[in-house]
Amino acid sequence: MINGLRVQIMVGDREVLRCPHLEIVSLRHSPLDHADVTLPDPGGDLYRDIRVGEQVAISLGYRDQAQGVWQGTVSRVRPGTTKDQLELSASGPELPLATTKIRQSWENEDPAAIVRYCVAAAGLPAGRIDSPGPLVPRFVASDIPVWQVVQQCALTCSRSFGVDMSRWALWIGADGRVNWGDFDEPGEVPVISTGAGLIEHLPGSASGAQLSRVVTFLLAGFAASRLFRLRDTRRGVDGLFRALIVRHKVLPNSVRTHLEYGAEYGRD
Repeated sequence: MINGLRVQIMVGDREVLRCPHLEIVSLRHSPLDHADVTLPDPGGDLYRDIRVGEQVAISLGYRDQAQGVWQGTVSRVRPGTTKDQLELSASGPELPLATTKIRQSWENEDPAAIVRYCVAAAGLPAGRIDSPGPLVPRFVASDIPVWQVVQQCALTCSRSFGVDMSRWALWIGADGRVNWGDFDEPGEVPVISTGAGLIEHLPGSASGAQLSRVVTFLLAGFAASRLFRLRDTRRGVDGLFRALIVRHKVLPNSVRTHLEYGAEYGRD
């Protein structure tokens, strides 16, 4: 394992302090964050014991820095590529937004009120829920997941009222509360610059259809919807960007954070 890196994984009440592979993915315009973990399991005990639905907590970071903690729920368990390993997949804390279905109708309602109702029905606390502006004359949710209700709200505002909803997103913040709107998750803004953390920078397509990608050293706890500053002297880039996709990857010989930024299309 990499010198100075600390990884602690809790699956239920089981503690694992080593993993050959770990990837945590956070996406701004997707209903679920997720993690994929390879665990040592020479005796097959974990494979026999771990069950879908158990809670997972992953603490990740360098020993002299603050640890980032990701929490989720086991969604899949399978044998690893070798006999002494186990592969585990987990869904993020947004899972209730995907599993709770809504059957309800509204008249002359603010989409923000609809979203708050659905978030409460999912048993999650609401954070900042912005209003796009117009009242919707009639809105029906026909036994669909919460995230899809929110998507329908965005599409209604876009197609019926001409509101640009492309940058709006639904996500759970670091405080555990559900947000909806075109704003950023608060937090420290890391600076990634040439000679100071910038490993690779691949600009996206000129049309904006392909996101730009940045590779840096581990930014423990950093997630989509956060801001970062990029200073690439070789390409002449110096700006503040919203992270749309964040991947933390831990391999036996490297640990990296991959960021993607660029034009947002969301559910518009």
